[in-house]
Amino acid sequence: MPGYFINEINSCVDDSLTGYVRAHSHLELVGRAVITRSQVPSVAVISGSGSGHEPATVGFVGRGLLSACISGSIFASPPSSDIFRLIIEMKRRGAKQILLIILNYTGDRLNFGLAMERARELSIDIDMLVVADDAAVNNSIGPRGLAGLLLVIKIAGALAEQGKNMSEIVDVCQKVRGQLRTIGLSASGIRAPGQQQAFELFEDEMELGMGIHGESGVQKLKLLPSRQAIDLAFGQLIRGTRALGVKRDDNVLLLVNNLGGCSNLELGIILKDAIENLEHRALHVKRVICGELMTSFNMKGFSLTLLKLTTDMSTTILNLLDSPTEAFAWPKIISPTQLSTSIQTLSDSLEFNEQFSTQLVINESHLLLDPPLAELINQALHAVVKKLHNETDKLNRLDAVYGDGDTGTAFARAADTIAQDLANEKLALDRPSSLFRRLGLIAESRMGGTCGAICGLFFAAVAKNLLLSIPSGVIMNSFSDAFEAGIQSVESYARVQPGDKSLLDTLIPTVDFIKSKREQHGFTSQDWKELATVAEKAAYDTKNLIAKVGRASYTKSVDTQVIDPGAYAVYIILQAISDVFAKATTR
Repeated sequence: MPGYFINEINSCVDDSLTGYVRAHSHLELVGRAVITRSQVPSVAVISGSGSGHEPATVGFVGRGLLSACISGSIFASPPSSDIFRLIIEMKRRGAKQILLIILNYTGDRLNFGLAMERARELSIDIDMLVVADDAAVNNSIGPRGLAGLLLVIKIAGALAEQGKNMSEIVDVCQKVRGQLRTIGLSASGIRAPGQQQAFELFEDEMELGMGIHGESGVQKLKLLPSRQAIDLAFGQLIRGTRALGVKRDDNVLLLVNNLGGCSNLELGIILKDAIENLEHRALHVKRVICGELMTSFNMKGFSLTLLKLTTDMSTTILNLLDSPTEAFAWPKIISPTQLSTSIQTLSDSLEFNEQFSTQLVINESHLLLDPPLAELINQALHAVVKKLHNETDKLNRLDAVYGDGDTGTAFARAADTIAQDLANEKLALDRPSSLFRRLGLIAESRMGGTCGAICGLFFAAVAKNLLLSIPSGVIMNSFSDAFEAGIQSVESYARVQPGDKSLLDTLIPTVDFIKSKREQHGFTSQDWKELATVAEKAAYDTKNLIAKVGRASYTKSVDTQVIDPGAYAVYIILQAISDVFAKATTR
């Protein structure tokens, strides 16, 4: 497990609360109670729990939501004495009634319940609402409380802001509570500072229905793609032991909650798949709330909450959820779900660019290759495709030392498209200008990143030079000039120089070797072998270079003796080409 950016375990909760309060001027901190500076409404809505779920509940304090919250230690209910002091403080600030809204966990029920009984002894008008929205586990004390709590406290806070009395607020919240279900999915356990990990998962496993304190769920299974995992989760939520009573054409609100460790990219995918899954079930998603709202420290997982919007309450509930609040963690805008027709799918960028590129090329190059040479190019491209596929893992490993470990995958994507073009006879193998133009477009659209841009620039410049060249009796002259133009184009745009540890460190020496053979009518078998040797030496020499471009230039490593992956890719491409032509010229 990773380390933590904390000072001391014993002070981490207090430090965190202090940071949040100092960053938000509408809040103040009293002990471990966060209280709004706004005028307290007649009914003060209070919530709280153990820490480790941030931004819950500190992020939901403010006008239009909670009047205050109280935090315990990590995953530990706040002591009843702290809760009682907060109740007294809210009474002192003008609250006529106090409504406690908590998660259904034993510690919370006991401590908030004890504080409530002590308050009642002082004739304080106080009540408590327990949220138990877990669709997966239902033990002796009932289902656990999960992210559905956030919808309940928002509705309660909005009603309190409207001036409703506690009885009216409780009545609405009880109806909402009965239409709520939440289920969680995780690809990891958690280990909070100073605590043991409750359950562990291998990299290819996930847990369905776990709690927000790291408690295990109802099922451990192999990690599934997002779409399948969400279908499994909704299946449990809608048809399981605590099924939410929804049927075709019902209206629902969807809350997608990041449990702390999912990237925003993953959250977007989860959101997309969840909306589409509900639509496939013929449910109408009227609102979507998404974000990191009630976490489980750093758990790599998410929870899905459904609120059934009954006909008699739908408009009221949506208006309450949409009403403004100054609480910093509540989404500022909750949009109605957009129809799928609002998503525009573009045609393939390669074919789009090919279309416009073809329009720009008015005259084709006069440089044409005879059929036997075109066939050798066909064989060479097949060999390149095979070589790139075979070396994908090695290229990725080389790139992983300094970069993001995807160079092999990027070249493999280009190889896949070249293979498709060869199978569909889309490559003009006898017209070098057209061939290099197409290879450049493939590099741009399929590879991406720095390598894709460099290859795209190189091939585009080569194609342009060949297009404008006047054929001479020596074909190597045309290719030599074109390759030199490609190098100059890359150096101009990428500001890459020889020795910067990039693919140019292999490309430049090989182009120089080709230039040295300008006056020959063609390469001999020995020339092709020497070309491969030059490329190999140049690639392996990059081990001794210090990266000055790309991500690698920002990375420090003890072991710098690593071949540049782009340089190695150029070498194996040239090796594959050289092998084909060397064999052919010996016949």
